[in-house]
Amino acid sequence: KQERSVVPEIFVINLVSSAARRANITSQLADLGLAFTLFPAVDGRKDEHPLFGKYDSALKQHYHGQALSKGQLGCYASHYLLWQKCVELDHPVVVLEDDALIYPKPFSEFVNNIDALRQQFDCVRLFDNKRKAFSSCRVAGLNTVEIHKFNKGHLSATGYFLTPNGARKLLQHSEHWYMPVDLYMDRYWVNGVECYGTVPACVTNDPKFDSDIGDGESEPRSFVARCRREWFNFNELTKRTLHNFSATKRSKN
Repeated sequence: KQERSVVPEIFVINLVSSAARRANITSQLADLGLAFTLFPAVDGRKDEHPLFGKYDSALKQHYHGQALSKGQLGCYASHYLLWQKCVELDHPVVVLEDDALIYPKPFSEFVNNIDALRQQFDCVRLFDNKRKAFSSCRVAGLNTVEIHKFNKGHLSATGYFLTPNGARKLLQHSEHWYMPVDLYMDRYWVNGVECYGTVPACVTNDPKFDSDIGDGESEPRSFVARCRREWFNFNELTKRTLHNFSATKRSKN
C-alpha cells in the first residue's frame, strides 16, 4: 500500500499586537507560494494562561536563581499548544516564530522534500545553531540542503519541523517548566527528540525586530545558588556527552 504524500502544515506564532512582524512573515511566505496558518501567541505579559500552572518557580530558582519572564512563559505556552495541535492533527507541522527571516531556496527545498524525511526524523531545526562551539555530522541529503545531527542544541525555537511522534515526546517530558522553551527543546537526552538541523540553515532571526520575550528576572545569587547552578550545568554537560557517545557508538554498530 502506497503511503499518502504529506505536505506539512505551516504555523506562524504571532502576537495579535505584532502587526509589523505579521506583515513581514506573511509577505515572505506569500512570495514562496506557501500556505500557512497564523497561530495566536500567548502574551504572557498580559494573559494568565492555565498552562502557566506548569511553571515550577522553586525548581527554576533552585537550578538557575533566575525567574522566567512573563514573555518567556508566553513563548513556552505558545509552542506547547502547537505541539498539542500537531498531535491532534496527527500530521507533521512546520513551526515558525513571526520574526523569522526565511532563506527562500533552502526553506522551499526542505518543505518540498518532507516526505523523504518524516519517517526518519521527529524534529529538524531550521535555524542557525547559535552555540559558540558545536559540531555536527551529515546524516541525510536532499539537493543543496543536508540534514545534520548536532552535538549541541541550537539555542533557538525560531523555526523547526515536527512530527506527531516528536510532539508527543516533547509534551510527555514537559510537565514542569523551569527553563525557556528553546533550552528545554535542546535537552534531547531528556525529551528523546534528537537534535537534527539543516545545513545550510533555512531561517534566521530578522535583525530589524527586537525580541518580544525579554530575559528572565535576575536577582543577585548567593554562593550556594551559584554552586547549585554550576553543578546543574556540569550534570547537563555530562549527560549530553554520555548521550552523544552512546548515540555515536550505536550508529557505528
